[in-house]
Amino acid sequence: MKALAAGLVVALLGGCAGPGGVALQPGGPGVVSGRGITPQGAKDAIVIGRSTRPEVAAALGKPIAIPFDSGWEVWVYRWPGAEPTPRAATELVVLFPPSGVAHKARIRPGYAASR
Repeated sequence: MKALAAGLVVALLGGCAGPGGVALQPGGPGVVSGRGITPQGAKDAIVIGRSTRPEVAAALGKPIAIPFDSGWEVWVYRWPGAEPTPRAATELVVLFPPSGVAHKARIRPGYAASR
């Protein structure tokens, strides 16, 4: 089961790092703005093994949620970067098992503007 969860995280995190051409919508799902919290501050506020889905949603807002048939979910939050695209955004990715308690969290820094 751990291998399956690890494989899902790797696949999803690779997808999050893919090229982005869709503009981020302020106030849209997963876009953190106006909350006065940095990606690192948000990650530090999530207590692995204790923070629940409702607690994370209350602190950061509505996520981009990716559910799996196994009951696991990946939540993605984005902080806009130099360009309003997912590629330029810094992402916080949180993995939740069926229990709904945070299992893992990581930050992917935004990529520099394309030239």
